[in-house]
Amino acid sequence: MGALQPGLPNPAMIPREWDILIVDLKDCFFTISLHPLSLTVPLNEFQQARMAHDTFHQNTRGLHKQFRISLTEARGIVKSCSVCS
Repeated sequence: MGALQPGLPNPAMIPREWDILIVDLKDCFFTISLHPLSLTVPLNEFQQARMAHDTFHQNTRGLHKQFRISLTEARGIVKSCSVCS
């Protein structure tokens, strides 16, 4: 394709006083490994429902439909809430 590609500005049109940085994207890759504690296990549906209810105080049917938990589990979450019961 060459140096100039469709959609990229012509370098001759960039003012001389502007600082520019040219990055060759095919050379960009991560060399730093991720922190081991940043990788967390996703929460199951019941834990997600409990956290959502703590924030939004959803009703039993809403928790049941959104998080696909049983109605008895959803009732337990709502009954254990000090604000809702």
